[in-house]
Amino acid sequence: MPHVYGIEHILYLAAFLAVSAAVLTLVKRRVRTERGVDLVIRIGGAILLLCIVWNRIAIAILRDGWDSLLPGSFCGASSLALALAALTLRRDHPVFHCLVYVAWLGALLTHLYPDFIGQAATIWYPMTISGLVHHSVAMLLATLMIATGFVRPALSKWRHLPLGLALYMVYGLFLVTALGYGDAMYIYEPILAGTPFTWWVLGAIFLVLQAAFLVAWDRIRTRVARS
Repeated sequence: MPHVYGIEHILYLAAFLAVSAAVLTLVKRRVRTERGVDLVIRIGGAILLLCIVWNRIAIAILRDGWDSLLPGSFCGASSLALALAALTLRRDHPVFHCLVYVAWLGALLTHLYPDFIGQAATIWYPMTISGLVHHSVAMLLATLMIATGFVRPALSKWRHLPLGLALYMVYGLFLVTALGYGDAMYIYEPILAGTPFTWWVLGAIFLVLQAAFLVAWDRIRTRVARS
């Protein structure tokens, strides 16, 4: 059975890093125009949408049933929303200044500790592999958005993050109160059992970390511009 940092997990991480490096290098070298970048992002959004739909269908068939088709976690909701936003919204839209960071951080943490990896005898179990893949595509797409300038981080745009996190909570409450989910967005249960990391603790930590990141980003960008 696969386990965190077992051979299958390590091989998957190696493959993900190799593919990500190849895609980023290819895009940076070959795609020179804004129109070309926009097309890459649209294609990435379409791929991510297919991946999250695959994951939700696998979960519905194998575990939760069709009445739980909508994603109830930050990562699942972020993958779905980021895919739809990439397909429909203009570059540097305010929505991206929440979605990109939540999706990227959620995917990073999942790659580092995929707690669902041992749910079956192989990593190729549909719920497992589709979960890993949609996190990987979301992380790569978010990275591409920033690396290509499709999304331009700035401290002045930090205000969009708390507004976006509030919308996650509204969505989570809708799932719980209207659709009968037991929990969503870690409103009641922490992300890891026995820890205090429910939504408001995670949100507060994330807001502080993101503000610090954007301060550093702005300073580095200013220094590069002056040099």
